[in-house]
Amino acid sequence: MNRMHALSLAAILTASACASAPAVGSSDGAANAVAGEQVVAVRLANALADAADAEARGDTKTLAKAVQMIDASGPHPLEASPSDPLPAWRDAARGEATPPYRGRPLGPGYRSGKLGVGGRESFSQLFLSGTGATIALSAPTGDKLALRVLDPQLKPICTDESGRGGLCKWVPLFTQRYTIEVMNRGVGDARYFLVVQ
Repeated sequence: MNRMHALSLAAILTASACASAPAVGSSDGAANAVAGEQVVAVRLANALADAADAEARGDTKTLAKAVQMIDASGPHPLEASPSDPLPAWRDAARGEATPPYRGRPLGPGYRSGKLGVGGRESFSQLFLSGTGATIALSAPTGDKLALRVLDPQLKPICTDESGRGGLCKWVPLFTQRYTIEVMNRGVGDARYFLVVQ
């Protein structure tokens, strides 16, 4: 490689590094906090599905680990529901539980449900302006689900048709209610867990 070619390559690499650098005045701390919240929502949605799988198999050790992870997130049900599985999971895992982690004072909200073939459920949730929003969807036993978020004018904000789970992330411009839809795209009944952060 000649010297001119090496200098050109170095200039291109330097320009690429500058293009990907954060803008002056941006907050890396804020970006990291938003990423951390998204990770919590996804981790919680997956732990809910893992707990359902473990319960179905009668695996109390795995159930206890999943319940511990759920409780460490400090979640709360999005609405009062007699079908909330978490109290029963805690009871079933009580003898297997390891010392609890300290949870967060305010955690994400969660919802569980069941859908028949081709079924759809929707509900609305308030999101705050300028605050990163994350919705994570998971399903035990590989059920095929789709997730969609609509703004108040029913314009799609996010759609995830990836299958077993879903993830939608955005920053609302206004404080308003968004519609969240969960759809069963599989060939059998589906159980789901949805987390809102």
